[in-house]
Amino acid sequence: MNNLLQLVLTLTVVLFLAGCIEDQQEIGPEAINNDNDSGPGIGGTAIADILADKDGYRDREVIVSGKVMPGLAFEFISEQPYRIIQGEIMLWVITDDVAPREGAFVTVRGRIAAPYQIKGRSYELVLIEEERL
Repeated sequence: MNNLLQLVLTLTVVLFLAGCIEDQQEIGPEAINNDNDSGPGIGGTAIADILADKDGYRDREVIVSGKVMPGLAFEFISEQPYRIIQGEIMLWVITDDVAPREGAFVTVRGRIAAPYQIKGRSYELVLIEEERL
């Protein structure tokens, strides 16, 4: 009976952990249709400029403003992705803080990273949030 209990507990833990692992997916910049402000914000960089020159912006500090769109909530890790939209252009932002609420207008200072990976998901290009202004 003790061996059966051990087997059931082991299988339960394995199945739980397997559920926490996600398949790897490539997530790149994508256009989203909406009617938000299309400008970079005061003193900011346009997302379109970053996407047009990914190598030139890699590892550089930038300031980006835009409307927050929902990202992907990951349990058990400190990094949380969310998206900033300028017009029809989107950029993934990675924060160690709580992601801002959907629909909020934010200005973020951070560094561009390409590529970036969280929990099996590969992002072609992200902004690593250092500060929300």
